[in-house]
Amino acid sequence: MDTSTYANLAFAGVAVFAAILSAIALAAFRRARSPRMGLVAAGFLLLTIQGVLVGYGLFAGGWDPLLLLLLAAGFEAALLVVLFLATLVR
Repeated sequence: MDTSTYANLAFAGVAVFAAILSAIALAAFRRARSPRMGLVAAGFLLLTIQGVLVGYGLFAGGWDPLLLLLLAAGFEAALLVVLFLATLVR
């Protein structure tokens, strides 16, 4: 396997793991209705979307690597904001 196959598998694994964590966090949010848990679930959803988009971009090919890097960086920045807000919500 070449490195692009490993990258595809890595982003697919991240997307699946984040989707599982999103489902668990959403179930916890439905039970507790805590704004903090809602923000944590949103963070996991961001990771899921990032994994799907970047993984698809790597798998489909034809996407500019700079675009994929900017997408990943944008989602990471959004995740940091959401987690920062989750720590400040009372």
